[in-house]
This record gives sequence, C-alpha cells and structure tokens, in this order.
Amino acid sequence: MKTVMTTLIVTMLITGCAEKERYAERYLDTISLVIHINRPADVTGFLKQGESLWQAVEYSDLTGISRLSLTCDAEDSIELLNKMPDIDFPFEVSTETRNGGTSVEYWQEGITWQPVYEWNIHGDSCFFTANVRISNSTGREWFSRNVIMKDVSENPVCGLSDTLILRNGDMDLGWWAAGGEVLPLTLRYGWPLNSQWNQLVPCIVPEAGKLVDGIETWPARTRDTLWVHPEKEIEITETVNQASNGYDCFLQIHNQTGEYTEIRITHPETTPRGAKFQEGEKFQSFLGLQPGDVVIMEYRILYSPSP
Repeated sequence: MKTVMTTLIVTMLITGCAEKERYAERYLDTISLVIHINRPADVTGFLKQGESLWQAVEYSDLTGISRLSLTCDAEDSIELLNKMPDIDFPFEVSTETRNGGTSVEYWQEGITWQPVYEWNIHGDSCFFTANVRISNSTGREWFSRNVIMKDVSENPVCGLSDTLILRNGDMDLGWWAAGGEVLPLTLRYGWPLNSQWNQLVPCIVPEAGKLVDGIETWPARTRDTLWVHPEKEIEITETVNQASNGYDCFLQIHNQTGEYTEIRITHPETTPRGAKFQEGEKFQSFLGLQPGDVVIMEYRILYSPSP
C-alpha cells in the first residue's frame, strides 16, 4: 500500500470538540478514519478514560451517523442493551477482551474521497501527478491519528499514518508523481470502449503509482503505460456495411490538426463478442500524415457461422 506523501503540520490537537458540542468523537481517544469513495467514512476510537459509555451514546448528537458498533466488557454491554436508545440505524454491541479498552466504531456521513489525476505533455515527455481529495461536508473539523483511503471494492489504496486535521470543505493531499516517455497517437479498436475506434496517447511511465479501479476517470492503464486523450483529435469517420457473416468497414483518417502527426493503429485479433478482425489489403499499422492528408483503410468484422 502506497502512503500519502504530503507532510502535514499540526497546528491544533483537538478541533470541533468544544464542551457544548456533543459529537460522538468528543468521547473518544486515538481516532482513526477509513474514508471511502462510495459510502460513509468509518470512524473508530477508544472511549476516553473516565467517560461513561452509556452517556457517550445517550448524550451524543448522532446526526450523520448511519451505523454504530460498540465493543466493551460484559457488564457495560448488558447496561447498553437494557437501555438501548431509540435510534433509526443499525446498532450493535459485542463483548471482547481488548487491551485498548472500550472500542467505538461508526459510519459518518459527509466524509468521502476521490483520486485526482493531472498530467502535462511536452513533445515526447510527460509528467503525471496524483492527489487524494478528501471532501468534508459535516460542518465541523475532524482530528485523526491515522487515515486510510479505500476503493469501491474495499481495498486500501493509500493512507497517512500521521496526525491529520480535516477541516470542512475539500482538502488535497499529494499521493504520487512520475514522469515518462510519450509515444505516437494511437487509434485503438475496441478499448477502452468496445466496437469503436479510440484516440489515445500512450505514455510509458514505469514509476506511476496506483490508479483506482471502479470509477470513471482518466488516465487508463495497461502495465507500465498510462493512456490519455489527445489535446487535438484527428478526424476519423467509420463506415460500416452489414455483410452475410459480419460487417465490411471503411475507416477514413483525416489530419485536420495543422501539424504533422504520426499515428499507430492497433486492434485485437478477436473482439470481445468473438468476432475476427480481418485487415484489408492496404491496411496499415503506422501512418505519418501531413496536414490535410486523408487515408482510407478497409477491414472486416467476421463472425463464425453457428454450429
């Protein structure tokens, strides 16, 4: 798991916990956050020395909490179950021997994160940066000694094992940065969008960090290559005619960018639906087009006859 590289300077040790505020975290020590992309954050901590577990539940403002779990000794668990507060979200009490004391965990609405990727391309060189953007819409500040970000599949992707003050609004933390080499513009059939030509710029970036799966964002990735959209797209027109066993296709490529452009053309041997991609006689895998040049290439998408 890669860690967030930003170093944070702590200017306050406790925030948003004035005596008049009865938030659940007010009663906890050693607070940790697990922040998700698509659901509320997990807030965990241990009950402070001298605090009553029952009062912590009874007196806290539970607004924004959507699940609460408590792990305590048998005596406290019996008291809590007998005095179960009238709350409209899942509430769980369990007993377990723990050296750390009474543990409290709950889901907190209003704290999420997203990856933010940026890149610059100059000639045949590129540089990518990735940030973690934490959004806090709870209306108050949070203090955590450990933060972990998870993807939509609940896999940890990065974290910060240090003090973090999370103020209301958005906060960006540096994640990773890496440079690499830019290859020519690529017309790639069937990826990332199926059954069509995709215009992509491949960047070889061996030191690139993680990209988060399960969300629609760019760049895309294959092994050590990051793929992005070109700043200036060339003009492509595909004509498709139905045939008895598939489709007869014509691809017109027009370089209207005003610049000399090199283009690689790639395709799978077999499409995801099992059709065969068959190149025409003058199909080319590499083109160098001057401004205004037009090239037309033929190919076929063939389906095997049913048995």
